[in-house]
Order: sequence, then structure tokens, then C-alpha cells
Amino acid sequence: MAIGLLGSRPVAVSAGDEGSLRVWDLPTLAPIGEPVKVGGPIRAITTSSFPEHPLTLFVKVGRSEKTITVRRFQGQPLTVTSGDAKGAAIGRLNGRTVKVTAGDELHVVDAGTGREIGPRILLGEDNGVNALELVTLHGRLTAVVNDNGGDENEPGPDPLRFVDLASGRRLVGIDGDFTTVRKARVNGKTVLLTVNRPAGSISIWDPVSRKQIGLLPGNPPAPSALGGESYGFSRPAFIEVSLAVGELAGRPIAITGGGDNTVRLWDLGTARQLAATVPPGHTDSILAIAVSESAGRPVAITQGWDGQTIQWDLATGRRVAAPPPDTYGSLEDIPADRLRDRTVVADRAGGGRFRDLVASSLEEALRARDERTAPWVTQVGDRTVLFGRDGARAWIKDLATGAGIGAPVKIGATTPLQLTTLAEIDGRPVLLVSLKGTTRILDFQSGHLLGEVSGVSSSESPIAVARVRCTTGVLTRRSSRLYFWDLRTGRRLTPTLRGHGTRVLQILTGRLGDIPIAVTAALGGEIRVWNLLDGQQIGDPLKAHNRLVVMALGYVNGHTVVLAGGKAEKVLMWDLGR
Repeated sequence: MAIGLLGSRPVAVSAGDEGSLRVWDLPTLAPIGEPVKVGGPIRAITTSSFPEHPLTLFVKVGRSEKTITVRRFQGQPLTVTSGDAKGAAIGRLNGRTVKVTAGDELHVVDAGTGREIGPRILLGEDNGVNALELVTLHGRLTAVVNDNGGDENEPGPDPLRFVDLASGRRLVGIDGDFTTVRKARVNGKTVLLTVNRPAGSISIWDPVSRKQIGLLPGNPPAPSALGGESYGFSRPAFIEVSLAVGELAGRPIAITGGGDNTVRLWDLGTARQLAATVPPGHTDSILAIAVSESAGRPVAITQGWDGQTIQWDLATGRRVAAPPPDTYGSLEDIPADRLRDRTVVADRAGGGRFRDLVASSLEEALRARDERTAPWVTQVGDRTVLFGRDGARAWIKDLATGAGIGAPVKIGATTPLQLTTLAEIDGRPVLLVSLKGTTRILDFQSGHLLGEVSGVSSSESPIAVARVRCTTGVLTRRSSRLYFWDLRTGRRLTPTLRGHGTRVLQILTGRLGDIPIAVTAALGGEIRVWNLLDGQQIGDPLKAHNRLVVMALGYVNGHTVVLAGGKAEKVLMWDLGR
């Protein structure tokens, strides 16, 4: 974050991990112009501006540095030229203007002659410096350094260290774990602001007494959508918060931006938030994507680590408002039309209640790995059913009546339910249990074992089912290779599907016009589309943002589309054609 002037107009500038710059009006935080791609991630940004002159931004991108001049920002691109982004803290010491730099040592240099004055002050070997500020305490110029103290203190907390620059004497500092320090003038007094780990809050300190005199909430980390413990791992909070300070109409202000993708404007005199931007979408990794219909139009529903469930119009790619979900106490309370539309899912967090979330398949994608969870809504053939287990038996129920469909099937008390697959053979609902090199076919009509197919197995993830030439086939994977089998005979329906260079993580099946297809995602974000009639690849590989990929297949105006998302907080969509 940085604050500057665009002509005579006060603005804030934000830089994101995706490598783009955005300019915001102050105090409204309304966007000015379009985002500008610089290349990223951007690690530092400072400004230099004067009324009626261009706004100059000094940007550090990786190890390179750029100077960006903002001459006009009304939908026109910025001019980018090379330049020097390095700066130094400037102050007055014994009547002379001096430049102070911090690294392994503190150096004080006469700004006029370039000669070093005063003692060199050791801070630590291989010292990492987050920020340096100069303040005057009792008439003496003092350096306030936020650093890690060198290798000997890593990975401990990063406090504030105070050093008298005339004598080189270390003073009492401020203990804590901070990511940066800034100074400001509030009510005629100099104060220090720190970003606090891990909360992302902003403390306001009196540098004389070293006491905290105010606290801003800052940009708190987004809550986990699912709770890491139920998934067998803990997700660390994203705590990086950027901070800039300045004045607006004579008032001291601070600007913050963080992992919640929000820019916030604060009044330092009152410690209150004045304005905040609204993120256009998710502010953390996307966990699941589902495709459904809402009000007669195709939509995608996405779930993120930020706890948000967002609905998008597939035809326009724009976010659309979705009504708040209704919560029902039992299946009997759910209107029949909602069940027919596949718009109800089981709400585990609500203790077995049911919620209208538009797309039941999203809940299926997000179901917990804990086998004690509530049942979920899914499909078998063209039917929407409730799927669950009681001990060693799995069952399906009619959503409208809650009555069991057929008979429960015995799968064993230790078989993970999420590694089973619902399918349909000759109109009969069956359950495929794939373990130890064999896929068992269990009939829900009778509860009996219909048969076993040796050599067809995927013990690490559910197998995918597709219909080809009136035959039910299953797709399994072994590392980067995929196999398509006849479920009745165990024979190969196509040659081995080869092409991925890394392990396949996800398999989807659908149709591209009259062609049955499979869409596969591999480690590294590569996505391939396969013709299941002959096992050949359709088109060139698609490339998603990053290693963690979730996918969905959808259909818009007769076109088949692939959607993918992950850590980049965006959903990509490709049109495969008709």
C-alpha cells in the first residue's frame, strides 16, 4: 500500500500478489481507471508526487525495480520505465541532514557530503530488516528498526529496536512480533504504527513511553470455510497486511490491505474505519465448483477457504446475487419443487438439518472425510437421492419421502464411504466399491452383490462412470495414466489414456455434443479432455492457475464448458464447443 497525489487528487495505490497495481480515490476508495499489470508478485511500493505533477511509483517486483509514472489514469495504460526504487530514511542530526540505512549495521551518512558520521551500529549478521523509521526522543534522533536481529534470532519474533544515533547506544524497545513499522503525527504528537502477527491488527504506540495507545482491527485473516481439523490438517492463517500512513484534509490516516483482498481507510485520530473496498469474488483459495441452474439460467457455485459461497452466471461470467438459503428441520419440511430441482443439501454443521444451497453437487464435493458426518445429496443416473451409511451398510433414500430405495448394501465398517461411487446399470441403482484391485458391484434393489470386476480399481479416489454405446464404463487412474473399463466384463473399452506427465488428481465425465468425454486434472494444473469412444485427446491441454485444482463441467447455450479454480482466487472457464 502507498498514498500519493494524482495531480491534486489524493489517492491510495495497492499492489497485489497477482502483480497488478490499482489506484483508489480518497476518501471514498472508489477505483480510478483499470488495474495495471506490472508483473509480480509486487514486494514493495512507494510514491513520490507533487500537486499538478505526475504520480511516480517506485515498485519492487522480485529482485528488479521499476519506476512507474501515472500521467493519466482514465482507462489509459500507465507508462513503465526503468528506475531506482531504493530509498533511505532522512533526518536531522546535530544540525545536519543525514541519511540512515539499516542492514547488518546501522549507517549514518551526511546527506551533503556523503561521508559517514557517527558510530557503526551492529544489528546482526544476515539481519532481515522489515522497516526503519526515525523519531526524535527528548531532542535526540533515534532509529526505530523492525528486524529479526540476524540469524541467531530466527525464527523468533521481530520486535522494535530503538537506537540513539548520536551515541550508538541501544535504548529500551517494544516487544512483540511485527511485520513493519510506520510513523505518523496524531494530535500534534509522533506515534508509531505496527502490523501485529498473527492477528493482522494495527497497534498505535507512544514512542516515548513505549505503551500502546490505540488498536485498529486491520485486515484479519479470512476464516476457514470447513475447519482444518475435520480434514485432518490445520490451515495457517494468512497474516500479511500492508500499511501506509499519510494525511487527508488535515487528518492523519492509515491505509491497510491484506489477505482479505480489501483496502481499508482508517482515521488515526479516532481509530475508526472510514471506508473499505468490496472484493469482487473469493479472497482465498477456491475449494469446490458446482454447476446448476437458478431461475432458469446456468450458474456456477463456488466455495472458498474464505467461507463464502458465491454464485456466478455462466453466460456472462458475472457474480449474481443469490437469495439466502432456507434451512429445514427435516426432509418432510422441504417443498417438493425444491427437491425436484436438486436444490437441497444436508447441512452437517446444523446437526442434520437441510439447507437450500442451489447445488447439491457442491456439498458432495465438500463433504468431510470424517465418516461420522451426516448424509449428502447426490445423483444416481437421473435421480437425486440422499446417500449415507449406518455402520457397515450404505443406503440411498428418496428425497421427497425419505423412504429407502431398495435395500441397504453391505460395504464393511471400515470402507471409506467417500471412495465409493454411485452408478446405474440397466436403470438399477448400484454402488461401486473399489478396493484391492477389484471393483465390487452392489445392487440397491436387492442389497446383494451383483458381481466383481478384477483389475478395475482405484483405491485412492472414487472411480468415474460414463455411458458409451449403451455400455456403462468406469475410468480409473494409476499415477498419470487413465484406463476405461467395461463394468460388466472388465475389458478395456479404449486404449490407455496417456498424456499427463504428473499424477492425475480429478476425473470428470460428460458429453461434448454426441461424444462422451472425460476431463482430467493433474498435479501442476494441466487439464486434458478425452474422447471416450476412441481414447484420443480432444484439443490441446488446458492450463489452470496452479497446483491445486478443482473442476466442474457445465453446459451453456448448447456449449460444453470446463471450469477450474484453486489458489489464485479465480475461476477459469474454457468453451469446448458444441
